[in-house]
Amino acid sequence: MITWKHICWMSIALFHLTVAALHAAHFKEWTKHATWLSGYGDFTGAGNIFSFFAPHIGNEIAVLYTVADGKSQHVMRLEGQNTECNRRIQTVYNFFSIEEAQPLLARSCAAYVLKKCADGTMVRVTVISKLVPEMKDFREGVQPKWEAFLVKDYRKNSQ
Repeated sequence: MITWKHICWMSIALFHLTVAALHAAHFKEWTKHATWLSGYGDFTGAGNIFSFFAPHIGNEIAVLYTVADGKSQHVMRLEGQNTECNRRIQTVYNFFSIEEAQPLLARSCAAYVLKKCADGTMVRVTVISKLVPEMKDFREGVQPKWEAFLVKDYRKNSQ
């Protein structure tokens, strides 16, 4: 038996999903006026545009570190077995798509890796992006490909 309590909760859920659907449909672009729906969406998270459903998928970014100690070198990544940590690392890596942030992020990542690898004297930070073709191009046989867009070398200070 459906009670008034069920009806209220289902109405709230339906309203929330409707707001999420409106934001996914870019309703903010339909009008120049900020509405209380925008405020509700921003406050609750329903205002996320959910762009991963869009026809233009964003590029995936990864970072490779080549650590050298003067005699040998090895390539590593910061990702590990913990899924939540990997998500957080990937969130930081996504900021490499902002050109102004690239030097600071690369230097920060290099400092972290050099601190983690105590025997390393130099690190090369290579930022690569997986370029995903649009659906039309994919249907014509174009495959996703990895392409480096930032390569920087850093040396450990002798302090």
